[in-house]
Amino acid sequence: MERISPQLFYQYLTCPQWIWFDRFGDLSKKKPIGEMQQKLIEQGVSHETQFMHQFFSEHQVTKITARDWDTAVSETTKAMKAGAEAIYQGRLQTTHYQGIPDLLMRREGKSKFGEWLYEPIDIKSSFDLKDEHKYQLTLYSLVLADMQGVEPPHAGIITAAGELAEFSVENFKEKFFDLLEKIERVISGEKPPLQLTIACKNSPWYDCCVAEAEATDDIALLYKVDKRALEALREFGVRTVEDARRIDPTAFGDRIPYLKQNGLERMKQQAESLKTGKILKRRDVTLPAAPYEIFFDIEGDPLCGVDYLFGVLISDRNSNLEEYRSFVAEQPGDEQQMWRQFVDWTTTLPSEYVVFHYAPYEQTRLQQFSKKYGAEMSDAERASVAKFQSRLFDLNDCAKENFIFPLYFYGLKQICKYLGFAWRNSKGSGVQSIFWFEEWLKTGDRALLNEVIGYNEDDVRATKFFRDWITTFSGHM
Repeated sequence: MERISPQLFYQYLTCPQWIWFDRFGDLSKKKPIGEMQQKLIEQGVSHETQFMHQFFSEHQVTKITARDWDTAVSETTKAMKAGAEAIYQGRLQTTHYQGIPDLLMRREGKSKFGEWLYEPIDIKSSFDLKDEHKYQLTLYSLVLADMQGVEPPHAGIITAAGELAEFSVENFKEKFFDLLEKIERVISGEKPPLQLTIACKNSPWYDCCVAEAEATDDIALLYKVDKRALEALREFGVRTVEDARRIDPTAFGDRIPYLKQNGLERMKQQAESLKTGKILKRRDVTLPAAPYEIFFDIEGDPLCGVDYLFGVLISDRNSNLEEYRSFVAEQPGDEQQMWRQFVDWTTTLPSEYVVFHYAPYEQTRLQQFSKKYGAEMSDAERASVAKFQSRLFDLNDCAKENFIFPLYFYGLKQICKYLGFAWRNSKGSGVQSIFWFEEWLKTGDRALLNEVIGYNEDDVRATKFFRDWITTFSGHM
């Protein structure tokens, strides 16, 4: 029987099909890991190396070095029996689970080894403790319960900030076992129902999932339908896009979770759009108007926890001026300087203007920047930034609420490419921008930083392109 490892939880949470295709699919169709995923792995390894370099100097650490798995398990058990303060790269295994926590930390308590027990700690390049980490750490805790005779009450991660973040293992076990049951069914050969989400794009089997969904006309192709709603719809016999196209939205009452009548009506329209290839307008659109328009986009890097570019496209109808401007933090330590330059610029804006952006990131980040650096701003500067925030208009909300596109996702790239806009670099994406920025930090090659800036300019020009399309399309309906 295959032992359950932490990797299986990550794969299932990314795309349930990943586990099935790895065991029962055509491996020749499996795509290689992407550049950004590789960078995330490297970043995690780098963070772990830096943390452990200091940790080794401050603690008595037993490092497990055996390459043979059984030998490594034996060395780990021996170190636990000896009461080692910390065990690095220990091997944990039972008949059902196996894993390699970054650290096993000795804590006060009773175990079969003596007046101590061990708690699993992973070193992550994340700033927050997430459920995906908790699944992994809960698995380690269950193995430890078997090996040391007692379950550790807590487990945790060392965050990117070098801080310990813990959680109660007992309080998370119900979620763990619920997901474990689903994983075990897939391993045994049960193919999970199709679903397409943004996270699925991180799976090496994403193209195969899309191809299968298209070949079977599966309802997973319908945009923004929750997986729990998909399950219920399939139980009611709505299994294909054509089925969804023919439903009576009033016939289901409250029997479809996360999809009430209005959502069912939208789903029916989405099915119609996919089948006909036509864009549908759901309602009249009213966009804010001003002679001075700004199209705004922020680029951020979760790997080093900073935003590195604020980009604006200025369109002044009175002077017939169109100008792109960027505020760049060339190094992570330059973020506050970039913010200062942006704030200074907002104080020069005319009294009447509107700011278009796509998706909530810009609104959220402006709020966080104002909080982070607000103490060093004058009252006039705070008022200027607050005014800028009040003029924001999210075109993503506009797209979702007012239009139906024959697309599986409604990202700016998907919509604008469908409508005819082209990014100068075909590889351009938010993820690719982060990769370029990380490579710029590593190599100092300014061509990479120029790619970042060029990509951002294309993003804000795409935002204007979409705003112009909304105005034109709405006028012709």
